[in-house]
Amino acid sequence: RGSPAWHLVEVQLTRSSCYMLSLTTAAAAFASPSLHTAPARRAAPPVAVQSPLESLRAPLQTAAATLFSLGLAAQLTAAPLPASADITKADIIAAEERWGDGIVRVGEIYSKGGDYKSAAKILVDLMYGYDQGPVLFKPTKAAEKEFRVTPGEAYSYFVTGQEVEDKGFAIHPWSKVRFDNKQFLLKGDTAAAMGNYYFTDAKTGEETKVDFTFGYNRDLLGNMRINLHHSSLPYNGGAGPKPAAPALAVAAPAAPAAAPAAKPAAVAVAAPFDAAAAAKSATKAVTGGTAATAGEALMGAGALGLVLNSLL
Repeated sequence: RGSPAWHLVEVQLTRSSCYMLSLTTAAAAFASPSLHTAPARRAAPPVAVQSPLESLRAPLQTAAATLFSLGLAAQLTAAPLPASADITKADIIAAEERWGDGIVRVGEIYSKGGDYKSAAKILVDLMYGYDQGPVLFKPTKAAEKEFRVTPGEAYSYFVTGQEVEDKGFAIHPWSKVRFDNKQFLLKGDTAAAMGNYYFTDAKTGEETKVDFTFGYNRDLLGNMRINLHHSSLPYNGGAGPKPAAPALAVAAPAAPAAAPAAKPAAVAVAAPFDAAAAAKSATKAVTGGTAATAGEALMGAGALGLVLNSLL
């Protein structure tokens, strides 16, 4: 209780009590018959008459704003941010699933004529840590611009735009992405994983195998962010790329070996971050315990007061 934060709350509570007293006084004045009796000598001009409700506006607005501020302060000091929570294998696997589902989702939106570029932007912004610091992103299907160190370069790789060579990996489209992790490296709130992931072509059903390495850390709200992503096709013995059938004419399901050749194995690198999961993590970061519950109540009361005040 001796911390500066508690001192601020105590001061705000004292102020809030004063405002509530002012509100009570104003309400009593509003109920007084004298306010409804016109002066004996002459009536004041209509413009000069102040509605009793107007006298309530200022104290109500101040009291409501104070309640809202107190509630927010209580919530923010109720629970520590989980940014230092150790990353587990389960966390990595969950992030991989969100990443893969995001790639598939962008392709589905593209196929249906929807706003796939916005979907890809959300995926990159929420799944990758470009706003946290450097991101080491080396996609598979990039030759002229091999390393994508900015969000714009990452967007372009997935849905085209900034780089001429990009064909839009996420809008291929793919119907499924599955991971086969070979090893994990867990170091507190940072981690890495490597292995193979497989992309299923939504048009042909063929599966392309790609090697990957992902690195992770946590943001200020404790959410998993990708800070390293390297993808490449498996080494083929130096024989060079296998000649692929013209365009997408890979209609021979009986030739599994031709699948990787027919499809220049595209590698995905940005998965749509689950908005619901993000909201849940953010909620856990700023709420918890009785202090947070009280904070929510105060914020609710303050918000209601502001709304009522706007209606006066």
